[in-house]
Order: sequence, then structure tokens, then C-alpha cells
Amino acid sequence: MGFSLYVHVPFCVRICTYCDFPRVQLAGATPAGATPAGATPAGATPGAGEPEATFAAMISSLGSLPAAMRTQPVDTVFFGGGTPSCVQPGLIAGILRTARDLFPFSDNAEISLEANPEDVTPAWIRTMSEAGVNRFSLGVQSFACAGTLGRRHTPQRAIDAVGELRAGGVTNLNLDLMFALPDQGPSELDRDLDELIALSPEHVSCYGLTLEPDTPLGRDYAAGRFRFPDDETWLKLYRTVQDRLEGAGYNQYEISNWARTGMECRHNLLIWEGADYLGIGPAAVSRWKRWRWTEPANPMEYRRLVEGCRWPQEGPSPWAAAADTVDDEGADLETLLTGTRLLRGFDLGRLHGRLLEDCICDLRTKGFLWQTGDRVGLTRPGLPVADSILAQLVDALRSSEESVR
Repeated sequence: MGFSLYVHVPFCVRICTYCDFPRVQLAGATPAGATPAGATPAGATPGAGEPEATFAAMISSLGSLPAAMRTQPVDTVFFGGGTPSCVQPGLIAGILRTARDLFPFSDNAEISLEANPEDVTPAWIRTMSEAGVNRFSLGVQSFACAGTLGRRHTPQRAIDAVGELRAGGVTNLNLDLMFALPDQGPSELDRDLDELIALSPEHVSCYGLTLEPDTPLGRDYAAGRFRFPDDETWLKLYRTVQDRLEGAGYNQYEISNWARTGMECRHNLLIWEGADYLGIGPAAVSRWKRWRWTEPANPMEYRRLVEGCRWPQEGPSPWAAAADTVDDEGADLETLLTGTRLLRGFDLGRLHGRLLEDCICDLRTKGFLWQTGDRVGLTRPGLPVADSILAQLVDALRSSEESVR
């Protein structure tokens, strides 16, 4: 069995108004929102927006991997961010060249890259495809509210970017869309879905907006500048997404993901099903056997720690900001956290003898879970309340753990 490689590219030209992910602004760029020109936006790191040095540190970290961590084949690579498309394409290509020099790659390895519409050009598509990228994920987010979200593209630019990707030979395309946006109702969401379905991507990721308090959008909401959908409206919007995408021929396979048959994101599936993954880059997270670790989030700190440092043995990177070894209970919690996201569910055999029968039976009776043999998963009515179901399963797991002590 192989593993997945995740490359975190933390750089953005503009910091979106809703985003609290680990990211930094490219040197000289202007953020969205009210940050004055020349000021450092919230969440950005002064002096950290030089991608060339950070990519050199990423390559150095890969090169220092111990031999015991280079034997498995790479099944998938995913460039996430941040905005991977905003850096020079040669930097992405350099990571892939290094990875191919260090690891065996599976036949037909999936190599995904997130991109913003404004960065897509025919030359960029050609360079990325020649480097080995064979799955593109375009961050549309909204055809109507892109400005409110701090996105730089217009609706037409998003449509044109899809056309350019198709003209460049791209046959595996994901479009990201958000719902439960400020002042959004079913009719506004329907118009966004009309545009998306007309573009006919192979895959759709559709997420409900989460308002984070320490973001421009979160502060605007706290100041009463817009309405946010209540729980009942959120549920209607989610069901609208389900109905429209399923009616257009997309199969829902995860809480927030739909795909044409056979076009599911293999990278995410492997991670949700418990496979090993190695994360490189600032703030990247890794899961390798029983080890879990997170890289330093600040690019300057990351570069300083990686430079000249050896990775002497299998396990967490020696410069990790946090590292842990997962016991059986922790592994079982991970199984529930990831397995309950998938419509095909998870195998109870992955749990280490924990007894959840009473809880599962109760949730089945309520119509929120299905069970076939040892396999358990969410039903369609269970998807919108997945967080509540997960909390009940986790409580049952912990009660089971206490009973065997």
C-alpha cells in the first residue's frame, strides 16, 4: 500500500475575508478588506511572503527523509494552500521532480493542484500538465458573491478559466463552491448552481461557509452588516445542493463532495480511509503509522529549522512544531472522525474492540445511520447532522473505553 503526499503552499496574493487557514501574503500584495496599503493583514506574517526560499526548504526536507520512509510508492499528491497557483509554476514542478527522484510513484498516481481562476493561463496549464499535474481544483466559491468573500475573480473570469483548462486538455476538474453566504437564499444558490452545472466539472466540492470571529467577514457579521442563514435555512440550502447536483448526474460520496462515476478525489478518500500521508511545507500535517505531527506555521521559522537539519530516523520531522504518538483510542477517534464523512462508511473492524452497538442501533432506528454487516455509514438524512452523530459516537466510544479499564 502506498501513501499520499500533501504539499502546503501557504502563499496568497489576497487574504480572503472569510479565511483563517495558515497562510501568508505574498510580499507587496494587497489584502482584501480594510487593511491599508503597506500594512500587514491579519493572519499574514511580515517578511514571510518569499516563496522561493520556502520551496527550497520543502525540497530540503524531502531530501532529508530517512530511507525507511522512502520505500512506499506515492499514490497521490495534493498541492493545497493558500493558493498554489499564485507562485511561479517552476516551484511546483521542482517539488514534483524531487518527489519522483526520491519515491517510487504508483501507476496513474493522482496529482492535484488548487488554483484560483485569475491565475489560469494557457501557458500555466501547459507547464503544470507537463510537470505531471493531472487533476485541477478551481476555487470559484461563488459566481455572485466573490467580491464579498474577498475573491479577486469575476464570474466571467471563472467561466473563462474553465474553458482554458478544457482547451488545455484537462479532463479531471473540480470546482469549489460555497453556500450559506451572506444574505443568500435558495434562489441565489440556485443561480450559482446553474452556472456550475453548466460548466460540467468531473467533481464538485461544496462547503457551507463558516464564520470565524477573527476574520473581516466575521467582524462584519458581529457588527450587524449582513444576515447569516439560520439553521433551518442552512438545511434547506444544503438539501438544494444535494438535489441539484444529484439531478445533474453527480454522486455524493462524502458530506461536501460529489463526483461523476469513477472521478472521486483519490487523495481525500485515502486520507479519510486511514492511509498514511506525509505533509511538507509550513503548517502541513502528517500521519505516518502511529505518529502525527505538524510543521511550524511561520514560513521563516520553518525555513530556519529545516536548513541543515537531518531527519535521522522514521517518525516525525525533527523540526515539527507538535508531535504525538497515537494509541488505540486515538486511532479509533480518527476512524470515527474520518469514516463518518464518507457515504460508504467505515468498517467497525477498524475499531479496537470497542462496543458501539447500542449507539449505532439507536441512530439506525432514527434513520441517521445504515449498517450492512460490519460496515456503518451516514444516511442521507444523517448528512446534515453529521457533527451531532459524530459526537454521540465519540461519547459511546469513550464510555466503552472506560468500561474496559
